[in-house]
Amino acid sequence: MKIRLSRPAGKTSAVRHMIGKPNAMVNSAASLPPTTTLLDLMRLAGGIAGEVIRHPRTFSVRTVFRKWARHAAARRGSANLVLNFGVKRILLVGGSELSKAILDARPSPGGITMGEAKRKGMSFLAPHALTISDGAEWERLRAFNEGVLEPGRPHEHERVFLGHVLAAFETPIRDINGIRAAMSRSMLGIVFGGKAPAWLADDVQTLVGLVQNPVKRRIMGFSGRRRRERFYAALRDLWRDPAAVRTASLLGVAHRSATARPAGDETLLLEQLPHWMFTFTGSGTDLVARALTLILSDADVRRRVETELEGTGALEEPATIRDLALVEACLIEGAHLFPPVTKTFHCAPAGASVAGVVIPPGMEVLHSFPLVAESDATEVRRFRPERWLESGRVTSGFDPFLGGARGCPGRSIILHVSKAALAVMIGRQRLTLDGVTLKTDDLPLEFPRRGVAFRPA
Repeated sequence: MKIRLSRPAGKTSAVRHMIGKPNAMVNSAASLPPTTTLLDLMRLAGGIAGEVIRHPRTFSVRTVFRKWARHAAARRGSANLVLNFGVKRILLVGGSELSKAILDARPSPGGITMGEAKRKGMSFLAPHALTISDGAEWERLRAFNEGVLEPGRPHEHERVFLGHVLAAFETPIRDINGIRAAMSRSMLGIVFGGKAPAWLADDVQTLVGLVQNPVKRRIMGFSGRRRRERFYAALRDLWRDPAAVRTASLLGVAHRSATARPAGDETLLLEQLPHWMFTFTGSGTDLVARALTLILSDADVRRRVETELEGTGALEEPATIRDLALVEACLIEGAHLFPPVTKTFHCAPAGASVAGVVIPPGMEVLHSFPLVAESDATEVRRFRPERWLESGRVTSGFDPFLGGARGCPGRSIILHVSKAALAVMIGRQRLTLDGVTLKTDDLPLEFPRRGVAFRPA
């Protein structure tokens, strides 16, 4: 993977015209992706209007946008596009090669860094979050997060964490809200050792909702700031509570790590916690709910999962959960079909050429992970988890946990938690579908937003 930063150099007039900055390119082999036109925007508007008319209660702008972007890219023979909205142009990343190259790069203010849209949103909740840091601060915070989350290996508190998950999922689950509530209880135990008030889970969910929606953020500015102040006051009390930081929890590991090797002031360290929390209540919940629905929709896969669970040891043993290879494959497959994280933003302030693609200086770069996953697919959308178990394993340019320098440091923990949750719901609760059933050999572009329900067999 090669990334070349832009610097003044003589270029062809064609390239100068494409990017609108005469001195912004250095790699003449790289090129700007094709640009959409007014006709494309009219097609998009027509698609949205048609979807509203046909499905007034269930229409999805995201589904229309994905179909439109895919067709616009196909007409131009390119997986990536420059979306020209007149007053603003955005580079849409729909190809796995470009996506991987950008995500592999270490965040740097002089290279590839977070986009302005993401930086503004996340700054409302955590101005020093790892996901919007770059340069030396990113290096320091990445090391701190990895020291706490222990990626790529069983966590030192794995057994205690598993106990929290099993307790959280004791009550039979009825719907996705039930999964979210159980994941919230798991989070309170794993992150805070059970010492945090239950309302913290609701607060982080609400605050991240404001992060992701600039309109809501503007409308609820005052109440949102008050909620954020209450949220951080509670985190600060927990950080300073000797009983809380002695628990077998992520908070305890973070406090120990910060004491042994200071990585920043108290506020900066506390701003790392919201991402740990929301991984459970947000993307982690989606990961579990989608995998569960897919498994229960496919009789053959369900039988094989049940056979795997029956042939293992006690669920209370961490090794049992680690050995659930098919359950993990179902989670990975579900995340490829319905990515829990659908988009992220980057930019190259000075401009760059990445994987043969020109990124003009300051242009917002939008990763559409569903499009990236589709560009990597070689067959129709069907649920086939065994492909992740086959010899030679399928290779994919798309990683639902991101990858490279920007890979999710909490991947190992959330996969372990998700596998345990599925093991309880399928192996102990014997859940079946009581609503929407997916056609797993021809799946929709979007996971159903309504109608997914479960009941014990």
